Amino acid sequence: MTRRRSRRSRRGSAARPSSRPGGRSARVRASVLQSAFDLVVRKGVEGLSIAEVAAQSGVHATSIYRRWGTKDALVRDACLHQADVALPIPDTGAFRSDLVALLDRLVAWMTSRQGQVLLALSASQHPHVVSARRNHWRRRFDLIRPIFEKAKSRGEFPRQADPIEFLEMLIAPLYLRALTTAERIEDWPREAMLDRLLALYERPVPRGRNRRP
Repeated sequence: MTRRRSRRSRRGSAARPSSRPGGRSARVRASVLQSAFDLVVRKGVEGLSIAEVAAQSGVHATSIYRRWGTKDALVRDACLHQADVALPIPDTGAFRSDLVALLDRLVAWMTSRQGQVLLALSASQHPHVVSARRNHWRRRFDLIRPIFEKAKSRGEFPRQADPIEFLEMLIAPLYLRALTTAERIEDWPREAMLDRLLALYERPVPRGRNRRP
């Protein structure tokens, strides 16, 4: 009897489905965040309501309140989610081409409707929006850091140099034009500026290539 019970027990435990990471819960979260951001794009932060997010995402409003608590917290996470999915990190196999691809994607995102909404929110001093900005850039820098680690291992970027300082100098002109001077960021000569910035950092010349004058 004991043996039979143990066999049944093993069969029962094997038959039970295991919880999958990135399953239904992740899909529900992504649907709510995407719906919330779509509504922010159409109506702005003030015009968004939890009831509309629930209707558009198909998730009950009480579930949304239970997870996020307030509309502002939901907007914060929706903006972070949108920024994360809209800017995949390149891996071309070379430092300069990684940075060119990163700048191209950033310009395309900043000139999109979604990017314009997030740029407008960047001027907000609302505590939740300020928190979202800080979290976004912290996470963004963490995601970009491997580009620099790989570049260091290939001898394309100085080991003692600070990647965050480099990135700040690289993208600051884009945000200056977008938020201050209102110049077209598409017209910014980003590859030429990138080469000037790279020239400021000591790095070995790859074999078979001459150093730029």
